[in-house]
Amino acid sequence: MKKWRSTVCGYIHEGDEPPEKCPRCGAPKESFASYDVKQGNSGNGVRYVTGDTVTDVVVVGSGAAAFAAAATARSKGSEVVMIEKAPKVGGTTRRSGGGYWTPNNHLQRKAGYVDNRDDAIRYMARYSYPDQYNPNDSRYGLTEHQLDLIVSFYDNASEMAEYLENIGAMRSVMGVGWSGKAYCDYAEFLPENKGIRGRTLFSENDKGRMGFGLIVKFEDWARNNGITIVTDCRATDVIKKDGSVIGVEAVMGGEKTRFYARQGVIFGTGGYSHNADFMRQFQPGPIYGGCAVPTNTGDFIPIAGRAGAKIGNTRGAFRGDSLVEPHLEDPSAITTVFFIPGDSVIYVNKHGKRYVNEKRNYNDRGKRHFDWDSERAEYVNMLTFMIADDRVATLWQGQPPFPKKGDEKQKYLITADSLDSLADGIAEHLKNIADRTGGFSLDPSFKENLKETVKMFNKYAEDGKDPEFGRGDRDYDKEWSMRVPAGVEWPEKGSRNITMHPIVKPPYYAVILGSGTLDTNGGPVIDGKARVLGWDDEPIDGLYGAGNCIASPTADTYWGGGSTIGPAMTFGYIAGKQVSSRERREPGI
Repeated sequence: MKKWRSTVCGYIHEGDEPPEKCPRCGAPKESFASYDVKQGNSGNGVRYVTGDTVTDVVVVGSGAAAFAAAATARSKGSEVVMIEKAPKVGGTTRRSGGGYWTPNNHLQRKAGYVDNRDDAIRYMARYSYPDQYNPNDSRYGLTEHQLDLIVSFYDNASEMAEYLENIGAMRSVMGVGWSGKAYCDYAEFLPENKGIRGRTLFSENDKGRMGFGLIVKFEDWARNNGITIVTDCRATDVIKKDGSVIGVEAVMGGEKTRFYARQGVIFGTGGYSHNADFMRQFQPGPIYGGCAVPTNTGDFIPIAGRAGAKIGNTRGAFRGDSLVEPHLEDPSAITTVFFIPGDSVIYVNKHGKRYVNEKRNYNDRGKRHFDWDSERAEYVNMLTFMIADDRVATLWQGQPPFPKKGDEKQKYLITADSLDSLADGIAEHLKNIADRTGGFSLDPSFKENLKETVKMFNKYAEDGKDPEFGRGDRDYDKEWSMRVPAGVEWPEKGSRNITMHPIVKPPYYAVILGSGTLDTNGGPVIDGKARVLGWDDEPIDGLYGAGNCIASPTADTYWGGGSTIGPAMTFGYIAGKQVSSRERREPGI
């Protein structure tokens, strides 16, 4: 029997052929490769480069930010070489949903949405910097630099989407939810948002809309337009001459090599989610996996630091709940729980009490795991528990963490015929991982509180109102996290709140959750032209950055679906424009 490995999430399938769709991440059949064949630099238009290389633009990385930069620079006449640390291109974008948040985009305008510039900037400023926001201030309370990044993003995002579509690097479609409406933003309830829809776009092609399809389209374009892509090649430093960055030092096949750039160097690499030391030093609390690729070890932070770059937002990340036990078993696996499936489902903490609106966005839910209990000197929500009944496991089967009926039940999915037994099962699972969680355990009140919490939630579901957390009161709750089960009449007639249903149908299910990162988003600071800044806030000549390797223009906030990839591609596009407009200067090696 052959083995096939998903190049997106690492899932291994046994069979004569790969599955039509990955059961873990949903990637198509084309994303699988033979598990017995070493994937590397051969084939697929990827080339080895031996010795020192001189080109116009060197792009480090191969996710959305890097490809947007490379495609832009190449289309404007620059010779481009991309170097990628991993054997496969795509980075974390390859694992993502593939959406990109793009205010005032051309499809919005075509659909009749008016995405006012001042309103959009106010929304981004308010959501990213609530402690600073002042609607009456000329800069909305932000620093000049913070506002510069937000304004630059708004002014270039729609142009980026149209430009990359016009050159054939991608084709955008507007994201539409199960309700038939264009997607709303993640904090659509803020008055600054004005209820604008349609900012989330996807790249559509024959490989689908997910991040895998976006990367396939970019890679095809790069190969067909003369961009050289070098994989298994790790950047180790930049090369400077007379204060300017003129190239990149790298290691490939155990050998050092250099890539010199006549016009400039762009880093579009990942964050530091898989650098254990950085995670301990920088993050605000314990992290248990996520969906960043294993090669995301924050290489750009020390590289840029040696070049004199200012470093910022190091505690930041794009967050989400993460399945703790699968992460502990395989740190490279995708363990993020983005959307909470179903209606008869809740989250509880170690005391058996709800602590959040379960239908809010993954980034904001992920932050709640850092709540500090000053009376007990602990993170009270460090590990929490999704509780559901068989209604959810049946109607929403196949949506993580629930398997399709007939598929093997995952070891991390706790099942019991009563809530008492479910609590005992949770306690046992926590005991088995206690040596890796600081001895985290349930409070003695958990069992009784869980039953009382379920009882109260069931009443809320019958009444149609959640007085504790307002679940279902907002558009996001109903549209983003409530995908309709296939072939089922839903919601039930007479439902007063489609996000809630009484938890009454055994068996009951639970999973252990912690905070995870889609990826971190701190690193070298850039300006609105994507130029990396020094500690004196002056640009380091010849060095540019975009994506999760830099101090994010969003801070650590998710403005809407695709709030990672949208800014990544936009600042990659800005970097590509800036670098390609520079005079070509021979590096003088």
